Amino acid sequence: MMREIMVRAMYCEMLGYDASFTYIHAIKLAQQGGVLEKRVGYLAVSLFLNEGHELLLLLVNTVLKDLQSTNLIEACMALTVVAQVFPKDMIPAVLPLVEDKLSHPKEIIRRKAVLALYKFYLIAPNQVQHIHSKFRKALCDQDPGVMTSSLHIYLQLITESPDGYKDLTGSFVTILKQVLGGKLPVDFNYRNVPAPWLQLQLLRILSLLGREDQRQFVN
Repeated sequence: MMREIMVRAMYCEMLGYDASFTYIHAIKLAQQGGVLEKRVGYLAVSLFLNEGHELLLLLVNTVLKDLQSTNLIEACMALTVVAQVFPKDMIPAVLPLVEDKLSHPKEIIRRKAVLALYKFYLIAPNQVQHIHSKFRKALCDQDPGVMTSSLHIYLQLITESPDGYKDLTGSFVTILKQVLGGKLPVDFNYRNVPAPWLQLQLLRILSLLGREDQRQFVN
């Protein structure tokens, strides 16, 4: 029953009506529901609340519990809400668990962990400085989705300080060659063009790295 009410409340909010009286129930649904109810609760939280909303404090323990869950769906939902609405003052509580997920056997968990860390870097870069080596590990991940997710972080890092990442030029060139050679799954293609958005991102990165040092691209 509450799940159906929450879906209707989300629809009302999307139409521009105030459904703030249901926000606390979205939190409760994420905290106490089964997997399906929890999924609706997390979705509602992501839609209803922003990073500065006081109700997010009530969700911290639930997110911590779900990040440690062996249930793949619960872990995915927790990582998603962390990447979308968690404010920077709550990052220290979840950062170690998100870091651990970079070594998870399931690629979807690793991918979502990288995106969560990207969000952390955008809002509190000083809190993730110590895990740059793990960003490099994500760049070399065997799953192309994880590798692609890591490029968001590197584009930001290289935009701010290209000199610190020139040693990765060869890695980015290799990835671009693999893309152009059609080595990625066909899901990345668009109208028979191999991963065009990924190509653009790699070209932006390489242009930043080689802006003042063309010798990087002699080979």
